[in-house]
Amino acid sequence: MAVLTVGETMALLDPVGDGQPAPGMQFTLRFAGAETNFAIALARLGVDVSWVSRLGRDAFGEMIEQGVAAEGVDVSRVRRDDARTGLFVKWRGGEERGVAYYRAGSAASRLRAGDVPDEALDGVRLVHLTGITMALSDSARELVVDVARRARERGAVVLFDPNFRPALPDTPEAAATRLRDVMPHVDWCLTGQDEARLLWGETGPPARAVLRVGPCGAVVDGIHVPPPREVAVVDAIGAGDAFAAGFAYGLLAGWEPTRCAHAGNVLAARALEGTGDWETLPRFAEVAGALAAPPP
Repeated sequence: MAVLTVGETMALLDPVGDGQPAPGMQFTLRFAGAETNFAIALARLGVDVSWVSRLGRDAFGEMIEQGVAAEGVDVSRVRRDDARTGLFVKWRGGEERGVAYYRAGSAASRLRAGDVPDEALDGVRLVHLTGITMALSDSARELVVDVARRARERGAVVLFDPNFRPALPDTPEAAATRLRDVMPHVDWCLTGQDEARLLWGETGPPARAVLRVGPCGAVVDGIHVPPPREVAVVDAIGAGDAFAAGFAYGLLAGWEPTRCAHAGNVLAARALEGTGDWETLPRFAEVAGALAAPPP
């Protein structure tokens, strides 16, 4: 595998229509998680990527493992656990977006050092990790730090997205404290501008950073990289993961950082146009021209 990522994926109840949750409201059953959103995006671009996690021995776990594998992602290191698979629910009402997580005590919260043995890193050129996994449990936090350290020692690029989620629940102070141990092993920190300010103040991340600046695109090495086109936003959830995948694709191709950020913008634009966290992500043939074009 060229790329390895580690983290939780949950069953998702995605609303068919807009409005606050109410009796009789219809939902579509999907699955989503920052790391599998990222993995599927890369797999659709033709990159060999492995996802490591724990899922419950339940119907949701089976759905997720089969669904991720069907997208071409290697799931051979996904473990099944007696704990349940996590679940989250989304809703939309006009400009409002809501999400509720039911993940306490989930199978993925049992992730621990040892779930990614040394041989899982053989040949891996890039590792993708997130702060969401670190927030699941102490053992999951230790795993992220351990994988980042070993990957960096082996010469792999370590890509990290803090993915701060107040709804976990979490606080900026707690998240920033957890991140101190992993940041020395990070090559690139991909973060939202407001998120970076919450976690690190005006000093910014203690690593080379790419700032996502919403509809304005991204900033890398102090250079603004605008989006390739205007997008009618349907759902912003998952766009950051798509951006990370595009940026990773560029790094694997040996591109300059601004071109990597442009690739991230190309994929993020596609994610913003649909309600699924990964379902609207493009195949390579659909975006080959956009990826090859120079940043605007």
